[in-house]
Amino acid sequence: MTIRVRLALPEDVHAVRFVGHATWPATYGPEMGAEYVLAGLDNYWNSDAITDAIQRGCIDVAESADVIVGMTHVEELGPDLVMWKLYVVPDQQHQGTGHALVGSAKVRAVAHGSDLLTEYEPGN
Repeated sequence: MTIRVRLALPEDVHAVRFVGHATWPATYGPEMGAEYVLAGLDNYWNSDAITDAIQRGCIDVAESADVIVGMTHVEELGPDLVMWKLYVVPDQQHQGTGHALVGSAKVRAVAHGSDLLTEYEPGN
């Protein structure tokens, strides 16, 4: 399987949202509950939020056979870059997609001249 990581385009909004909807229930549901998952999808994965992040150049996507199977969201926080999101659809996990996305985020940080920080949920 070949993975290609690229900057997300405006036409990728629905595919990026699909990644969130495919990953959040399994990722957060068992620990945080259904209400948390639904609120997170409404707040962080709605069309406006994803469109805004894509327009600002903050989202990279991973493609396999021209299908988006993962994404990362990286943006400036002070002098550093923070990786806010890193998600890979369940049937594509453990195949190097996450590694490729993190590698792309690291390249972005080096080009920015900063460190790459990771925001994460401790229970995750």
